[in-house]
Amino acid sequence: MNPVARRELQERFRTIRSPLVLSVWVLAAGVVTFLAFVVASNSASNQLDNVSASGLGSVAAASSIGRFVLHSLLLGMIVAILFVVPGQAAVAVVGERERQTLQLLQVSQLSSWRIIFGKLWSALAYISLLLIATTPLLVIPVLLGGVTIGNVLAGLGMVAVSAVMVGAISIWVSARARSMQGAVLGAYVWTVVIVVGAMGLLIAEFFLLEPEDTGSARIVAGLQRDEGRELYSTWINPIIGMVDASADATDFRTQIVTSPYRVFQSPLVTRQGFDPSDLSRLQIRDFDQFGGGFDRGFGGSPVITSQNRGNVEPIRGAVWPRTLLFQAILTALALWSAQRIIQVPRVPSRGLLRRRRAHAS
Repeated sequence: MNPVARRELQERFRTIRSPLVLSVWVLAAGVVTFLAFVVASNSASNQLDNVSASGLGSVAAASSIGRFVLHSLLLGMIVAILFVVPGQAAVAVVGERERQTLQLLQVSQLSSWRIIFGKLWSALAYISLLLIATTPLLVIPVLLGGVTIGNVLAGLGMVAVSAVMVGAISIWVSARARSMQGAVLGAYVWTVVIVVGAMGLLIAEFFLLEPEDTGSARIVAGLQRDEGRELYSTWINPIIGMVDASADATDFRTQIVTSPYRVFQSPLVTRQGFDPSDLSRLQIRDFDQFGGGFDRGFGGSPVITSQNRGNVEPIRGAVWPRTLLFQAILTALALWSAQRIIQVPRVPSRGLLRRRRAHAS
């Protein structure tokens, strides 16, 4: 094990702060899960009552409730990680500088890469423990239905990769900083620039760019579709990457409970040539297991429809592999820059040592 990481992990877990933070994290995740389940259940009951189908209750609404709980948990986790990681990693190197122990690391047998990786590892090991502690809660939406283990693993994977990226950037800021306050502030500023800046670019692209071919509009899955347009800013947004990995943006079956992903799926739907406003106006309540769906007729009474707005063939590939590539490049650049700042004396080669001894004798 990396000696820098081992030392810092031992120091971290010797204090009472670590188990307290872990307990608060698990408690907060449990509260979010419970509230999401209650909100989704109440919303599903209201929707079923509106179409006089309350008897279908838990069976028909379970999949929508499962999606709502999973999506709420993953959104809460990635937002929490974006807030926690900079504070954990930003003090890694600058703390050694303020304690005047950085020089001891630089003259040790460790290379600059091992020092940087040790700092990153120690900062992310605790974050990994927090993610693992909440894993049992992610089993609940799988049991409810509507999501698969693949959705859970993909969402967790994107959260973990985003944590690595933010941690690497925070380590780079820490290596450049001269004070712990400046390092923490700089790490949070860079995190906000990446997330909020990507959102700003996305809004600009969303409203300024037109579809690539507006003359090829056609009806697909009951909705008008054109050639869409690529939104490049979606590639650099960690939240949209996580949403794309853990949910199918081209599944246009309206759920009984609206997913909290809806606002983030709008640009993903636009990439595929559909207007997000059309999706919000859908009235179909899809109950495939009952052979159709319930819809509100013109007279306000419920009618049964067999229309199935299932998955459609995507025009463009998924966003999340591009997000992973962007995050990998940014992580590599941040770590490379950090190790360039943490200069260590070069260890003489054996041949040079022999020549020096021969010259001295």
